[in-house]
Amino acid sequence: MHRMISIFLILTIVSGTIIVVSSENWFIIWVGLEISTLALVPLLCSEFSPRNVEAAIKYFLIQALSAAILLNGALIQAWLVGSWSVLIPLNNISSILLTIAIAFKLGLSPCHFWFPDVLQGLPFLQGLIVATWQKIAPLIILFSFSQLISSSLIILLGLLSVLIGGWGGLNQTQIRKILAFSSIGNMGWIVITAVYSFNAALSMLIIYLLINTAIFLILHFFNSFTLGHLNVLAQLSPISIFLIILTILSLGGLPPLTGFMIKFFSLSFLVNNNFIILSSLLIIGSLLSLFFYLRISFNASLILFPHHIISLTSWRNTAYSMPSNTTTWLISSLFVLSTLTMPLTLYLYIII
Repeated sequence: MHRMISIFLILTIVSGTIIVVSSENWFIIWVGLEISTLALVPLLCSEFSPRNVEAAIKYFLIQALSAAILLNGALIQAWLVGSWSVLIPLNNISSILLTIAIAFKLGLSPCHFWFPDVLQGLPFLQGLIVATWQKIAPLIILFSFSQLISSSLIILLGLLSVLIGGWGGLNQTQIRKILAFSSIGNMGWIVITAVYSFNAALSMLIIYLLINTAIFLILHFFNSFTLGHLNVLAQLSPISIFLIILTILSLGGLPPLTGFMIKFFSLSFLVNNNFIILSSLLIIGSLLSLFFYLRISFNASLILFPHHIISLTSWRNTAYSMPSNTTTWLISSLFVLSTLTMPLTLYLYIII
């Protein structure tokens, strides 16, 4: 795809998200979501391989379904109250339809079935857009209108997402599917926290976007798609595997890395509101996900898979490309922020 066309499509995606964030009309919100989706589809199938096109078609169909559900809910609301304004409290039917539409957009369980398969069929850069930027607009809708929609349904969907996200990644060997189930679990934490605290949920979203961007860019740079690739990378470049392991563990929420702040913010607000059982279930789901993060780290650093010398040599010749200074600085900065933000924050807190 031509570079100017790619830049135009990316700017269109950004403008669609800005329209959603700044609008107070349900119809304009729907238009912004559709603009972002339609601009993203050509980027998803830019490589035009069968698996890539399949993933793009699945993504388009799911997004079209969720947009139709959202528009139907908005139409019912406008028919009953005579206004498209988002400031008017929603009726029960519109509230349920809006929650389901957001669940499809975010990949929340049980509407998550499309997300691992789509992410597995996309390259890392396109998958990064789907896993990070495309979740901003639905989450902002959820943050802004969490008092208007069904909070009990959101909590149930978030809890199921945390448990399914931890359980689904246990038996995976494909890194992109592992990242997909990780995203499902983290979205569950964020949407549950959004019901009780907007500021905490927004902070969790920023941290999630930061860590996810770092891990996607690092894996794209080293061209690692499976656990076997990570093991070969550990033999060829120990420093590279050190970067990947720390960002993976941070994504899993292992203290004292930055990702632990996502769990800490959520648990602190839930415990303060006396939701002890809900907090316990979230911890169980987090332990499940932390198990497969630790398994990735263990397999990458300690276990030597049997590899034929021909495959090892071919991987050495094709995996690397000379990085630019901008790419190196970007990956380095994101790595530091995604792993050391929490220790630095605590250090500054102690100093002050």
